[in-house]
Amino acid sequence: MHYFERKLRFKDLEIWDIVLDERIYRIAIMDEKRAPTLRDLDIPFSSISEELRQNIINVKIYSEETVKEEHIEKLDEFAKQLTDHVALAHCDIVIKFFTGDTDESIKQLLKEKYNIVYDDIPLKKLWHLNQD
Repeated sequence: MHYFERKLRFKDLEIWDIVLDERIYRIAIMDEKRAPTLRDLDIPFSSISEELRQNIINVKIYSEETVKEEHIEKLDEFAKQLTDHVALAHCDIVIKFFTGDTDESIKQLLKEKYNIVYDDIPLKKLWHLNQD
């Protein structure tokens, strides 16, 4: 069974759960609202042949187990569909995969990046399409 569910939506962050063949993946899509650096893109300086784009959107895909080979393309396509509305000629979309406890990974991401404690998000914030 395949399905997806948006868990959180902020102005510059969305978190989704995706189930593929009973394997759960948690995807965090973050609009960094800044130009990418070479470090963001994992590209050596000598490989740059043009200017960096205006913005970077990081996509982090978490799973309890190593991502299945046959799921990589599906997850990549899903992430690209969610970011398809941005001006891709001016944005870099960087997708990275991580293995570990998905709940803890997202809680840590929210705390480090946004200073939000997931368990402290008020229920009334979850009544709306956007949790800002």
